[in-house]
Amino acid sequence: MSRIAILAFVAFGAASTAAYAQTALGTISVCYYSPKCAYAADAVDPPAKVRMAQAVRDSGEHQGEAAKPSPAAKTYAPIDAPAFQIANTGTLAITDAYLTMLADTAESVPRDAYRIGTIKPGRRVTIVPGNSNDKRTHPPTGLFYFRGLGDPLDTSDAVPNANAVTLVFTGKIGTQSVTSGRIVAGASVAPSADGTVAALNFLGGPGNSDGPCGDCVDSEVVGMINYSPP
Repeated sequence: MSRIAILAFVAFGAASTAAYAQTALGTISVCYYSPKCAYAADAVDPPAKVRMAQAVRDSGEHQGEAAKPSPAAKTYAPIDAPAFQIANTGTLAITDAYLTMLADTAESVPRDAYRIGTIKPGRRVTIVPGNSNDKRTHPPTGLFYFRGLGDPLDTSDAVPNANAVTLVFTGKIGTQSVTSGRIVAGASVAPSADGTVAALNFLGGPGNSDGPCGDCVDSEVVGMINYSPP
């Protein structure tokens, strides 16, 4: 079974894997400290895009992090935080879209939901916890609490980063609900993209596992968006 197929099975559960027989309406991918990921804003992203041209505060733990933003090339230094990219690959707009992290009681992180709003066909939205701002009130210890531009949440040094962390994307196409089902961080555990860390999830954990890698998680698809099961 392929890596994506395994993730699909875990995210939706055995009873609902039939949803993957549909044509996916979109994808959810994650980067974590990877120089291969294009965090720069481009014409495809909406105004709430990642704005990393400002200096990015970092923990100083990674290899190769002396790299500086290069606005001319529209590419930026890796971000020591997860970056979630939600892409609408369908032909209809996804409205009332949210990315929600369920409560992580083991790490005392509350449930928190980031409001995306509308994702037009062929467009994508990038969310970097701590740096992205949906202009809503979030719990100070929540994943999506706005810390300020250039201050992404280093989940590996802080929390959440446990394998049990679960996220869910929800939205609507017309009156019909769409969802990613449960996206469990532990389903993504694999060697880092550069092979320096044997087991790493998309939050840089479990624990502070990401220190040795200079290319940690390289745009890994962790969920697919489909119509909600009846």
